[in-house]
Amino acid sequence: MGVERDDFTEINKSFDQFITELQKQPVPENKIIELSNKFHKVIRKKFNQQNDEKNNDIIPIMNLNILKKEQKLFAKSNLQNKARIWTEVLALSSVGILFITIGFILVITPASGEFEIATIFYFNEYDGFTVMDMFALVIIFIGIFFFIRAFIEKEKV
Repeated sequence: MGVERDDFTEINKSFDQFITELQKQPVPENKIIELSNKFHKVIRKKFNQQNDEKNNDIIPIMNLNILKKEQKLFAKSNLQNKARIWTEVLALSSVGILFITIGFILVITPASGEFEIATIFYFNEYDGFTVMDMFALVIIFIGIFFFIRAFIEKEKV
């Protein structure tokens, strides 16, 4: 028993020293995950060796990324963030649909001569591609940009 207690105190001292060294300097996230995986691999091996006869139902979560995601998903403080994100998505997508609709209305409806400004390209002597059509296409592309951006922003978070 005395030898096990000395071994455990030595492990405890080493572990405390390891923790203080980690706290002294910043460590990149990939190194933290790598160290965590090594640590949990050894702990799992020891746990399995000592509890071969016992029920092995309790195994701790080994991956920090999974733990972070679960913590973010079920936190009450995250509800405000999710609501803000969904309102941004709805606002951007509705603005995008509005711009696309206005652009198509400008292209489809006939306009009087004052609004046609200048014809850039003639299809025949009575019809052509005008500055107003180009303006409508720009509005359509802006609407498409807003609509796509709304869903890309949602995926980032």
